[in-house]
Amino acid sequence: MTPNITELTPAQFHEWVQSIVDETLFESRERLVALLAENANTEALAEEFRGFFDDYCGLAFALEDHEEFLISMLETCDTFAPLRHRVAAVEAVRKTSPLGRESRRTGGYIIGDHVPEIKVVDLSADEFRSLMVPLANWQLFAARERVMKLLSANTYSNDSNSPLQNGALSVDTLNTRLKSAFLEFFVCYLELEQFLEDYDYDSDDGLEIRPEFAEELDREDEYIKSGGKLIPIEEVAKKLGLKW
Repeated sequence: MTPNITELTPAQFHEWVQSIVDETLFESRERLVALLAENANTEALAEEFRGFFDDYCGLAFALEDHEEFLISMLETCDTFAPLRHRVAAVEAVRKTSPLGRESRRTGGYIIGDHVPEIKVVDLSADEFRSLMVPLANWQLFAARERVMKLLSANTYSNDSNSPLQNGALSVDTLNTRLKSAFLEFFVCYLELEQFLEDYDYDSDDGLEIRPEFAEELDREDEYIKSGGKLIPIEEVAKKLGLKW
């Protein structure tokens, strides 16, 4: 069962937020920024974008089960009204269902769901670079930095109003600011997800399958057709020493 984020203690919320902002997407983004700054060629950018997109999918999988809870947190305070408006703007233009968005991250589509018209692999070198620039500079990454600063400043004690040694702010105040900063981070993620909705991209396209792996898959296919028991693909990959 998915834990209700709204019922976490401040310490538990702190720990959960830490796990989200430690996702590998943020390391990939730094590499993408560096490549853009040095005017790297399209091949290098495309290879890093492959990792960036996979890491974005990892962040999406980490957040999607909590989306309803996080949006409900925006209803708890008038201060979050601007964030609520941004969420409403995303929801107003979304073209895919929750299941469709989940399927797209694994390279599939849901029948009847929106199919994006812009194929990333068909973009020219200039068009592809133009796509990388806003992605690398998305507000999500600035929001993440604010969350990181609050995480590093936040401590817990039995007295929630006790001042911190490194400043005059109480733990309660820092907890409130962390919640606010993370909700902004979350809304930035929703906006990034909506932006990518218009692009057709599968990070597995163009990857070569090792010959021995392909042969093993063929053997498993023949085995199944002849009445044998299905062996999960994860087990096949494990026998070959591959990460799946």
